Amino acid sequence: MTVPARVREWLDQQKVQYEVIPHREAYTAQEVAGAAHVPGRAFAKVVILKGRQGLTMAVLPAKCRLDVARMRQLLNDSTATLDPEADFAKTFIGCEPGAMPAFGNLYGVPVYFDQHLVKETIITFPAGSHHEVIRIASNDFLRLTGAQVQDICETPREEVA
Repeated sequence: MTVPARVREWLDQQKVQYEVIPHREAYTAQEVAGAAHVPGRAFAKVVILKGRQGLTMAVLPAKCRLDVARMRQLLNDSTATLDPEADFAKTFIGCEPGAMPAFGNLYGVPVYFDQHLVKETIITFPAGSHHEVIRIASNDFLRLTGAQVQDICETPREEVA
């Protein structure tokens, strides 16, 4: 499987520079970062929450854990929980389960972006398969997604740097 057509077409229409990088099959964020030769602080993993208002995408460094309590606070939704892949896979049409790209806005899912990733000039994240990643300038990513930048990483700051 390759990058979903809707992602490629959209990026091309937006006239932004991006790179698709193939890698050996990998599943966890840290494994994918290693396979793609990207430092964990610059590899953005995608975590999906489900709450009263539907799905929300959290994008954070691979080595971080999502602060679910903080996300509940930001969403003003005490019911928000991590959503199992099987429950949201159908939302990300054309993507392998667990490899959805960080462009939640393309799938009608609002995006929250961890502030630690803003420090990275370039970010890399799954491209829709367990064999490819997308590399893009973080400022282009933020402009394209309209992501809310927040402190959503549970890991102490010194470990993220």
